[in-house]
Amino acid sequence: MTYQEKKSIVTLISAFLIFGIYCGYRYTQYPEGTLEPAEAFRYWGSFVLVLTLVSILAHIVISIVFNIVFRLSTGEKEPAFQDELDRLIELKAFRNSFFVFVLGFLLAMGALTINQPSQVMFLILISAGFLSDVTGSFTKLYHYRRGV
Repeated sequence: MTYQEKKSIVTLISAFLIFGIYCGYRYTQYPEGTLEPAEAFRYWGSFVLVLTLVSILAHIVISIVFNIVFRLSTGEKEPAFQDELDRLIELKAFRNSFFVFVLGFLLAMGALTINQPSQVMFLILISAGFLSDVTGSFTKLYHYRRGV
């Protein structure tokens, strides 16, 4: 298995872990009863903001730990360059990830236009962000395994 395949697998697993652990943590903090609109926006806004920050920091830490473990276990360095295949796979993964997020964004806005509660919009946006991350990692893994 190549470095890129291993990194894609680690990124995919870490996306599930980060999202699952954070959602489990925030689920316990959800205010009981019906929420006033201002309180709902505050809760969901902080949910998205903190999830974004936690996700970025966790991915950075996991990437550093992965590179250290990879180097210690194999004695190889991380590839210092990207060839055309790596760039093409990166672009395809970005395209697919972007498509999933934009589709989720449009669904979230559609939920608002059919008078769904604002919580539905936030849930769709959060889910779209997570699925976008998973789609990008899975696309990379798929193309490194099967080719372009």
